Amino acid sequence: MELPLDHFRLLGVNPSATPEQLLNALQQRLDRPPAPGFTQEALGAREELLRASTDLLLDPDRRHRYECLLTEQSGDGDGTVLPALEISSNLEVGGLLLVFESGQPADAFEGARRALQPPQAPALGSGREADLALLALLACKAASQERIQRRLFEPAAQMLLQGIQLLQRTGQQPVQRQGLENELVALQPYRILDLLARDLSDGEARAQGLALLEDLVDRNGGLDGDASPELPPEAFQAFIKQIRCYLTLQEQITLFEQNAARGSVAGRFLGAYALTASGFAQRKPERIDQALGQLQVLGDAGFDAELACMHLLLGRTERAEALFRCGDDPKLQQWLQQQGGDPLAALCAYCTDWLQRQVLPGYRDLDATVDLEAYYADRDVQAWVERDDRRRVRAGEVLPAPEFQPMAVGADLPSGPSSASEPAQEEDEPQEGPGVALVQKVRGWLADLDPDLSGWRRPALLAAAMVAAAGLGLGLGRLRTAMAPAVAPPRPPAAAPAPRPVVAPRPAPVASPEQASADLLRRWLAAKASLMAGNGDAAPLRALAVPALVDSAEASRQADAARGRRRRVTADLQQATLSSDAPGRRELRATIRYSEQLLAADGSVIESWAPTTLRNTYVLHQQPDGGWLVADFRPGT
Repeated sequence: MELPLDHFRLLGVNPSATPEQLLNALQQRLDRPPAPGFTQEALGAREELLRASTDLLLDPDRRHRYECLLTEQSGDGDGTVLPALEISSNLEVGGLLLVFESGQPADAFEGARRALQPPQAPALGSGREADLALLALLACKAASQERIQRRLFEPAAQMLLQGIQLLQRTGQQPVQRQGLENELVALQPYRILDLLARDLSDGEARAQGLALLEDLVDRNGGLDGDASPELPPEAFQAFIKQIRCYLTLQEQITLFEQNAARGSVAGRFLGAYALTASGFAQRKPERIDQALGQLQVLGDAGFDAELACMHLLLGRTERAEALFRCGDDPKLQQWLQQQGGDPLAALCAYCTDWLQRQVLPGYRDLDATVDLEAYYADRDVQAWVERDDRRRVRAGEVLPAPEFQPMAVGADLPSGPSSASEPAQEEDEPQEGPGVALVQKVRGWLADLDPDLSGWRRPALLAAAMVAAAGLGLGLGRLRTAMAPAVAPPRPPAAAPAPRPVVAPRPAPVASPEQASADLLRRWLAAKASLMAGNGDAAPLRALAVPALVDSAEASRQADAARGRRRRVTADLQQATLSSDAPGRRELRATIRYSEQLLAADGSVIESWAPTTLRNTYVLHQQPDGGWLVADFRPGT
């Protein structure tokens, strides 16, 4: 068989090693055998190969001829021909052990896997089978960890699956095999992110990622549960919040409706938001109506503001206004008092903000803007509202405009619904319905759920009201009438000075999203190269990338430093193109000219990698302060 090694790498020495260094390396390798459990036959084959390489390199004539051969191989063709050592089959296990020790665990695993397959499979229960199974186990774990460090989670999982299947077939290492299975389970959330973060056109990867997501949610006991031993409740909630931006709108609707059908409170709540986003963006009020029904099923769980917004989008202005001004949120009521006597105008502004902050973000394929004028002007929306009005009239529903008395700032807050809308609750009736605590927790899975209402100003409310009123259809006459006073500019109090116009300074030219993203990536590559060269610490990287990427780079540097090594990396960004620019998330396809050298403490080159062209895809996430960080990458070729 052939080993993907040369004599220098087999011994773990530099090609310029002196005879004394060769002998020292040999003695160190013999004194430090691999993991315990291998038979004497495997260790003897390993020693024989180590001594044979040492003898060849200690002979000046043989070493010179061998170095000339390596030079010829490296100069032939396109550089894809790699040196290899031919060894006899009886030394196979020892050779694969040396491949594993040289830092090529994937090659060692593949060699052990082939050796355990018919027709060359060893006899069942033999020492050779035990050696190969143990080597496959160690190589599988190491190769998987190597891929995890590079954030290649799905390839890491596939390596673990191959190792598990191989050990199952041979019946070897049952305890260690269970450890691999546990590692595979712990890797599942990262596999899901890996698969679903890929391009939407990769249907096979998305189908696999969605199946794994469904399995993970089931093992957790649903969105409401906490039955997953490897994923605590806090981690599960953080995972659900993170995974939403990788899911399309329809994928979220399907996932949440499946859980809602099983009685999940979180499923109904999140499903209602997804349906509302779909209904507003695609001008389908029937989906908003469906979302309204899902929230109403949950009972009195503090949904007054959400229900008011949904009723408003459905053209049911009376019900929307009553819910909004009679809700049980003290903060919202206090803000509503400060807006004066026009609750419908306030509701329009609140609904706009609710859609913008809470409902529409968080979907991979949705990039909608909140334009109430365009929504109400849509023919499908107007037709649906008119049909709904006629249906409600035929059903005998009462549609009066509820009386409203403006409250002065500082007045007592309403204690419950007014008689014009719903009967007041009895004193001994529970103020919260089932699942309220869970709903409040799930609200945290959505972004920006608590807007600073105190920062809103009356002119903004009036402008929003006028925009909404301008686009209303015939079925929304009540909203036109209620908002009519808002069309005229409000008369300022006598004591209040007239507002002075503010001239905004001309904004300075800013880089395009593509230019800004390319600049961020260029700075990240340069800072990472500086760290790997041993220049300073990882602090500069933390302003450029998420903690996981920085920690991975820092761990790699620490591993080199522990061995007295450093790396000279050249990563020249030649081209960068935005392939996706969604709210809060960008994907940048980059062409990078890359080369690397592994250096000893004295600066001598231990190993080098010729320049190559990489075509990677980098994922950038926007932070709460508006800045961007490199969040992930998918290696190309």
